[in-house]
Amino acid sequence: MAISSRKSGKHTPLRRSPTEGTHVVWPRGVCERYDISAVTLWRWERAGRLPPRDIEIGGRKGWKPGTLAAAEAGRAA
Repeated sequence: MAISSRKSGKHTPLRRSPTEGTHVVWPRGVCERYDISAVTLWRWERAGRLPPRDIEIGGRKGWKPGTLAAAEAGRAA
């Protein structure tokens, strides 16, 4: 477990960012879904292998689950 700060003498665990929910899939969730690194995710986005991020919550951008499913279905066909 990662430690956020030792200066205060308290050991507070860092919170991991969410991977996906019912309405959004965050970049880390896409990395886990396709078993790729963050660098590969960036390359795939730049090359157009992934659709553009279509949802923004609190300044963070992600994908709607249906957007990724449609991209997968389109690529498989």
